[in-house]
Amino acid sequence: MTIGDYSCACEDGYEWCAGGLESFECCAGAGSETQDGGIPVVGPDEACDEEQVEELRCVIDPEGDPGSPEPGEAGVWACNGARWVEVPGYATFACLADGFEFAYGCLPGPDFLCSFGPGSPCEVEDFGGICVDEDIIDTCVWGRRTIDRCSRLCGELGAFGPGFTGGGCEQPTEAEPASCVCTF
Repeated sequence: MTIGDYSCACEDGYEWCAGGLESFECCAGAGSETQDGGIPVVGPDEACDEEQVEELRCVIDPEGDPGSPEPGEAGVWACNGARWVEVPGYATFACLADGFEFAYGCLPGPDFLCSFGPGSPCEVEDFGGICVDEDIIDTCVWGRRTIDRCSRLCGELGAFGPGFTGGGCEQPTEAEPASCVCTF
């Protein structure tokens, strides 16, 4: 709806409550599942009120694999005091602010999983890793091209499974791809 030089729109999942030009109230769209007050059920499954203002949550995509969720299958949500609002790109912002080059995404906590390298999309099966030295590897992790320390990927990020405390880069022969060998 355009009003002078300004325009108003309801956010996704909402529509104008009344057809009159004098009302600027948005209500849950037809067919939306709602909580008390007509707000669609999205984001974290918990309360959002004045006590949670500016708190962040990482919500795993319900369509993803719950047994081993990847950080890229999650969204970051912030509480504005009344409802949860998705904040696209927040994981990247948090990682860049901490001196990393890209974000894989997040896991509940929220824990932002960050790394170094170009971060371009890749397929693990098609990208043969290369050892830069005994610790640094250039490989595909969680679908993103990564140049990072195996000790960090194994321990801090748990990229190759939980419980590892470190690791190193191993390349059996030049014809075979390198991999991180994780240690407990």
